[in-house]
Amino acid sequence: MKYLFKEILASFREHGMRVTSQRKRLVSIILQNPDLSPKEIFYIAQKKDSSIGRATVYRLIRLLQELGYIGRHYIKIVPNRNAPAASFPT
Repeated sequence: MKYLFKEILASFREHGMRVTSQRKRLVSIILQNPDLSPKEIFYIAQKKDSSIGRATVYRLIRLLQELGYIGRHYIKIVPNRNAPAASFPT
């Protein structure tokens, strides 16, 4: 994990991006918790550093996607076949 952390930071520098303390903290959180949603990452980050905003989290995630370090996962919601059908008043 430490190697990947250094590799990501080097990639930021290589692409002319700043390596801020907020970015370091967020990359560390993401590497320690790879299955979290952006919202969950934001809540953890807020506990550690209240200056990290939601936009910072989403920008970093988009940046990591563009650099190829993380992928985007979609969840398909399938209706429960055993659940009673919802009835709506007419």
